Parts: sequence; C-alpha cells; structure tokens
Amino acid sequence: MSKTSPSVYDVIVVGARCAGAPTAMLLAAKGHNVLLLEQSAVPSNMVHSTHLIHPLGLAYLETWGLLGAIERRATSFTDWSVDLHGAFLHGPPPPVAGMARSAAPRRGILDGELARAAERAGAELRAGCRVGGLLFEDGRVVGVEARDGEGRQFSARAALVIGADGPASMVAKCTGAAEHHVEPPLQSNIWSYWRDVAVDHLHITIREGAGAFAFPSSDGTVLVAANLLHADFLRSRRRKEPAFHAMLKRIAPDLTAKLTQGVQVDRFFSGCTRSFVRRSHGPGWALVGDAGMKKDPVTAQGIASAFASADMLAKAVDCGIGSAETLDAELAEYERARDAWLLPYYDFTLRLAAFAKPNAEQAAFNHALANDPEGRSQLFGAVSLTFSPDKLMASGNMRRILTRAAQSQ
Repeated sequence: MSKTSPSVYDVIVVGARCAGAPTAMLLAAKGHNVLLLEQSAVPSNMVHSTHLIHPLGLAYLETWGLLGAIERRATSFTDWSVDLHGAFLHGPPPPVAGMARSAAPRRGILDGELARAAERAGAELRAGCRVGGLLFEDGRVVGVEARDGEGRQFSARAALVIGADGPASMVAKCTGAAEHHVEPPLQSNIWSYWRDVAVDHLHITIREGAGAFAFPSSDGTVLVAANLLHADFLRSRRRKEPAFHAMLKRIAPDLTAKLTQGVQVDRFFSGCTRSFVRRSHGPGWALVGDAGMKKDPVTAQGIASAFASADMLAKAVDCGIGSAETLDAELAEYERARDAWLLPYYDFTLRLAAFAKPNAEQAAFNHALANDPEGRSQLFGAVSLTFSPDKLMASGNMRRILTRAAQSQ
C-alpha cells in the first residue's frame, strides 16, 4: 500500500465519540489545527452503551448549542423513582447551571451531533481510520501512524496526541500508561428497547445481587435493563432473553407488566467492564474519557464525566500548547484535577455495583433518605456527579439525615 507523507497538526485526537469529539471541537474553536480520527463510521451506534446522560451532561450540550438537536430525537425527563432495597425514593436530581433534565439518546444520535459540531468548529474528521501506532522522538510522542478506510497507510504529526479511544485505548497501550484502582467486572447489564411502554422517567430497582432500570430513550422508545452480578451474567450470556425476563420478574414485576403492553423493537444487548484509572498524561500525549478512567456503568456517569473531562483537558491544552514544558505541566494539572474530582465518585460507584445486602445501619439510612428530601437530593447528586459521595456518607451527615427523618415521623 502507498504511504503518504506526514501532515502536521497542533493536536491529533484519536476517537471521535463523547470524549474525543468535544475535545476536538473545543480546541478547534480556539483556533488550533486539530485532526480527529475515528475507526468506525460516523455516526454509528455503540452496542455496549446504555447512554443515559445526567443533567451535568445536558448542561454541557446546552452550552455547546447541541441540546436542541438531541432533544428533537430523545425524550428528556426529570424525575427518578428508586427502590433501594425496599426504601422508595422519588424526585429529581439536583440541577446543574439550571439544568435538571436527563436524556438518553442512542449513541448514533449523540456521537453524530458531537462529530458534526467538531467539524463545524474547524476540526478535520477522518472516519474509518485505524491508528496502529505512535511516532516517538527522544521519548516524546510526536504523531500517529494509521490506515484509512481504503487500507492506505498514512502518518500525521502533532505537538500532542490525545487518546479518546475507549478502555482498550491504543494510545494508552503505546505509551504504557500505568493503571491503578483496578477492579474486575462486578455486575453486567442485559437490555433492549420497546415502544408503547408506560415509562416517562428513570426507574431503578436495587436488590441484593441484582438490579433493574428503565428510562425513555430515542424516537419514542424506552430502554429497559436487568443487572446481574458478573458471575450470574457469565452463566446466562448465551441465553440473554430468559435471563433478562427472569430477573425483571423477580425484582421488578411492575416493569414486567409494563412490557407486556409494549412491542420490543430491537435485539437484546449486553455489556460489562472492569474498572480502572490510568495515568493520563506524558510527553506529547494525554488520555480523556474511558481511555483514562473507566467506571462501572451502574451510575451512568460515563458520558457526563467524559464531557466534563474533555472541557478540562481542552482548557489545559489551550493554555500550554505553545511550549512543551508548559504543556506537560498543564497536562499534569489536568490529571490531578480530574482525579481529585472523580475518584470519590469512582469509589462510590464500585460500592453500588457490588449490589450487596445492606446491614442494619445502612438499611435504616436508606429508609431515612426516603423520608428526607435533602438527603434524597444528596444521594441523587452522588449518582449524577453533583454532590460529593464522601460528604453524603460522612458520619455527621448520616446522623443529621437519620435525625431529621426520625423527627418528621
């Protein structure tokens, strides 16, 4: 195959989905010359994503001028109904910048809008390109080697290569990005889509060793999912449909009844993931989104945290791109700030994903939350990235919530 001569950019972003496309968009809007590479077609769905976006994520979409296009295809909603081991909580999550809505567009819709926005901002998008390696000079990343959709090899050079290429990141692999806080898969999801199902907001049921959730998605459909502990999922993965219905019938019979009134419009999907945090910067490279930190999907924080991390990284790059030394310092601060913000949510998500039976103290606290609007809002904020899980679970805060609930009875 012919190999073209290298092109030179300020930044190359590998991966054009919900972390990479916003990063490219924000940098291109600042006047930087950005190449955005995506191995899949654009747009295209991702079959391992249940794609709920919390209010924080919609606030970013609104700021970027993309929310209207998303909400024309995806029904947004506000309230949550949560059955937490028999404690019933209902209400909205805390608003962010005045945004209290959530939405769940399928990824072909969301990623397509983000990629088009990156192009409008001035980024050069090349879809169907697979990055096979990085270019190094004196220990510093200076570009990529890739193949386009026709199999032609090409090279491109840049002051910075950003890996937004997901958990199996090629950029992370080539740079030897170290991992920490690593956990094996704890739970796994089986889900599909229905029409004519009476679900107009988020429903969550949590039991020992199991869970279920449902919410409006795109184009009039509703997503319904069953959560199984990973060992149970492995035993059931070749018979997803009966495993899904058996779980729903056991822990969420109300959802089972709703599904009998609707029509299934897609096949069953499934997904599971290990959790990890990676070192996310080095000489001439950075990671963003799931390439740098992958949380269990039980809290659905992935898309909103990808948007926020893309914003953090773009600001760091914009400040430092003129000097290698300054850029390295800005990238180090980006990673420090990302971890300071997200690691408490990472740990909280792992605790929830274990689906452990609550002890007596935790059960009492769960029921207190159901009778305390402030505590309920804090819990929903800990799930939706707006209230510190450490503050929620601090002993003094737990005592205040328990006391208020007792006094209100």
